[in-house]
Amino acid sequence: MKKVVFVLLAVVGLISCGNDEKPHIPELNKLTNVTCTKNGNAFFTADITYDQDKQINRIVLNENGIQYTENYIVVDKKISVSGIKKQEDGSSTTPFVHTVYTLSGDMIAQKEEMSENQYMNNVVYTATKSSFSYSRYLLNSVSQVIQWPNENGSGYQTRNLGEVDRYTWMNSNVVYYAYMPQKEFTYEYDTQLRPSNFPFRVISSFQPVGFEVISPVNLLYGSMNRNLPSRAYWYNVTAASDICAEYTYRYTMSAEYISGMTIEEKIYPINGATAENNTYEYTFVYNFNAN
Repeated sequence: MKKVVFVLLAVVGLISCGNDEKPHIPELNKLTNVTCTKNGNAFFTADITYDQDKQINRIVLNENGIQYTENYIVVDKKISVSGIKKQEDGSSTTPFVHTVYTLSGDMIAQKEEMSENQYMNNVVYTATKSSFSYSRYLLNSVSQVIQWPNENGSGYQTRNLGEVDRYTWMNSNVVYYAYMPQKEFTYEYDTQLRPSNFPFRVISSFQPVGFEVISPVNLLYGSMNRNLPSRAYWYNVTAASDICAEYTYRYTMSAEYISGMTIEEKIYPINGATAENNTYEYTFVYNFNAN
């Protein structure tokens, strides 16, 4: 019996030594600053800070001469974002809680976007509620319910849009993004792997060049692309041969980090659009030590 115990202890000792000798792979630092130019002119800058639990607590975005400071407050499974909200006409609002994320596990399950009701003393209401559907941590689709106020101040109208976004994955990469029912984006990839701390995500936008493309919030949308995209283009499904806009990607590496990205944008004169050629240059800084 003593021999059996001795042998077992020896085996455990060997396993422990083997584990101790296993090389430690340090976690990559978090993204703390993004600067982007468009055709050589300032486009946007973003500064990101984190709390002691490694969660985002503030993003300061400077865009078109306006500074937007967003504070992230995490309580249980909800993340509330307060600050100035950008309006479609380019104006901004006074600070308020304009976005609320609800998590399921460590992934965003719902996103509520708030607005101020100008017909009811600017009371805050939920203008858009998005629900995210996953399969094995891969984001498959987004469904939306929208709401808007009646002009007489009597209440709101609501419409369930159903599925508005759909993602198709292949080899751990999003190869198609569809805005239902007609527009579709195709993404192509080479063999270059995406570093784990680089939050590039296929977003619901047909001009994917803003801060949202590489916001660290993207890391909360389940699995990210395995590879870095090399080319993307979008079209209307009923006229797939007519490319509306095309994007090509180049990256600059510094050790394990992506320090720069260049996006070449070509907008074609389709459906009355004006032809354009634009170059977006991004630089990335990682100053938060994750260890």
